[in-house]
Amino acid sequence: MKRQLYSLMLTILVVVMSELQIAGMMPAIADDFGVSTGQVGLLVSLYALGMAIGGPLLAFVFRHSPPKRALLTVVAAYAVLEVMVPLVHAYWWVALVRILTGCLAGAGFGLSVTFGARLAPRPEKIGEAISVVLGGIMVGTVIGLPLSHFIAGRWGWQSSFYVLGAAAFLLFVISTVALPPLAAATQDDAAQDVRNLRSPRLWSRYLVSLLTVGAAYASFSYFTPLLEQSAGFATDTTTLILLGYGLCSYVGNLIVGKFADQHAVKVLRFGHMLLFVSLGLLALRGHVPAVALGMVLVVGLAGVTMNPALVTRVAEVGGVGNLVSTVHTAVITMGVTLGTAISAITISLFGEDPAVAMWTGAAFAVLAALVLATQTRRTASTRPIVASLPAGGEQSTEMKS
Repeated sequence: MKRQLYSLMLTILVVVMSELQIAGMMPAIADDFGVSTGQVGLLVSLYALGMAIGGPLLAFVFRHSPPKRALLTVVAAYAVLEVMVPLVHAYWWVALVRILTGCLAGAGFGLSVTFGARLAPRPEKIGEAISVVLGGIMVGTVIGLPLSHFIAGRWGWQSSFYVLGAAAFLLFVISTVALPPLAAATQDDAAQDVRNLRSPRLWSRYLVSLLTVGAAYASFSYFTPLLEQSAGFATDTTTLILLGYGLCSYVGNLIVGKFADQHAVKVLRFGHMLLFVSLGLLALRGHVPAVALGMVLVVGLAGVTMNPALVTRVAEVGGVGNLVSTVHTAVITMGVTLGTAISAITISLFGEDPAVAMWTGAAFAVLAALVLATQTRRTASTRPIVASLPAGGEQSTEMKS
């Protein structure tokens, strides 16, 4: 099972690297097209928009398809679109393709999470299986931006798209061999997946996900100026610290996966507390190098690493169907966008100080903790989860929050 889960992790890895590749080569693209850096930055937002809106639409389209066929279709289309980006030398063309690849990325993310949940040997292991799949976020975040920057500097920004397109083609081949064929969702299960989206409890848990991810990215987006301008670290040292952040995120993700199934609420409470304390210290004492270094690593351990616990709580009330999982992906994407945008607004209002972004992230963490505290703690029905188990997995069990 682990080998198959790592194949799904690679799908998430490629998606995250593609999302970040534009950010790693903004000046080169701006110079080539004769546009502003802000216009190039818009390409990142368009990709996120595609994930948030197009991903759930594609999940709806694929709701009756076997999981392996749906995922392979998405990966193949993704590979083709990636290599098509440099073929037409026009900004509007790149913008269009980025929207389309964003749609495929959102669907691929949701399909990978659903597939990973179905590969779990029993419902109590869903969180642990998903934590392996979501490891692609951590690895992709670490290597995505610097790799695209390196490739663009050596061989031109177009080469980055060719490399990722080739990686997606290779992933298609690997997934064809590694992933087992699973039965498509029945008509009743697909209909239940759609009905689950009407649940207020599900959307309240989506809200916790949005605020938790927003807390992490409201601060993470401004770590570089905090480390270099406030703490006085050199550029190369900052790069090493950010790599350490990524490593901590990967380790934290695996640790959370071990506890997410049985202790999701406790994991989230502890994570929100760590986020609030570490971001508060960064805001107050971020100019002290030792504090800045230590607290950035703590945020790595306690930020986006809460994803497995968030996914587990969503699965408890909404199952792990393609549509519920993909909408959750869209919500998480909106959390990234919202956290970054709110930090940009607060910094512009209260001064160009990265400490403001740390306070913004801390405020998000408090809101996430408050929403979590208001939610009813009770055992969830597993009817949707049982429907999403692998063929032959008829066990019925209760999952506790």
